[in-house]
Amino acid sequence: MTAWIEVLTALTSGPDVPLRGTVREIGAAARADGFVAIGSSPMLVVADDGCRVWRHGDRLRVEHEDGRPIFVTDGIHAWDFTANLQRPRVGTPDRVHYLGPTQLLLRRKAAEWAGDDFTRPAGPVEEVEFVGRACWTVELAPPPRKPEPLRIWVDKESGQMLGYRSEAAGVGAQFVDLVVGESIADAQFVWGGPVVTPEQHQQILQDRFAAVKRVQTDWFAETVTAAPILARVPIDFTPEAVPFRDPDSGAFDAMNEHTMLSRRPRSQEGWTPRWGVAHFIWSTPRWDWAAAALDADLDDEAIRQLQHALHPDEPIARQRRIVPPGRGRVG
Repeated sequence: MTAWIEVLTALTSGPDVPLRGTVREIGAAARADGFVAIGSSPMLVVADDGCRVWRHGDRLRVEHEDGRPIFVTDGIHAWDFTANLQRPRVGTPDRVHYLGPTQLLLRRKAAEWAGDDFTRPAGPVEEVEFVGRACWTVELAPPPRKPEPLRIWVDKESGQMLGYRSEAAGVGAQFVDLVVGESIADAQFVWGGPVVTPEQHQQILQDRFAAVKRVQTDWFAETVTAAPILARVPIDFTPEAVPFRDPDSGAFDAMNEHTMLSRRPRSQEGWTPRWGVAHFIWSTPRWDWAAAALDADLDDEAIRQLQHALHPDEPIARQRRIVPPGRGRVG
């Protein structure tokens, strides 16, 4: 009987054998698949069901079924073609994670098998034929937060995981049309054309975020007020983002680095946001309002100045200061 340690050794440090094939999903697998790099500027490459794969050691190429590239790495550089087929984003493969069906492409390090997330056998290792290959198969025990075990199939010759499946749920993924040992040209694993550098990609993200914020703050200026919103200290409530706004009702949530400001249509009961910082609430004839400063304590005079900037000469009702539990006594 094959020992689990033999399968684990093949999975983590199997022979350097070239292979190619197609990854197919089984059942209604979750669509959280792709490559995600952890860092200040994450890389996300979504691989389709039916993506074509070439692999040799640390080198990898993934394509759509029609031949359009998705992801390429030579083991030193990584190219993400998701946004632009002619000018991929370039990065490093050591920051890439494989999720969903694309975990078949990953050779996990030994340390990654030390936890409890489908890393321990729940039964014996069996020798079977799978997708035309001599394989080991074993059921892996689930962690406490997941209900069902996971069965995997591992190619004996290459140590490549060829399939996984939650047999209870009927979902998983596997290689099909697999060819092992055939030579693969080096050109499959490199890109020599123009690229988007990490710095350029970060600037693209910043520009997009700035454009979204401009739309939000323009809405606030047109709907609420375009004048600077200052209160004593001074505290600048002028928003840098308005993540929630309802054009029909006029409700909004606005914020900058130091303050939060919200309003809702006036209700009979009044409205209190679930904020974890001390804040003031009050009502005008049309609106229920809330305001908070993250780095300073608002007092009655500061709130009066804020109210004058927002809705001068309107009567104020139901004003009070809210202090969440553990933040001190309500004033």
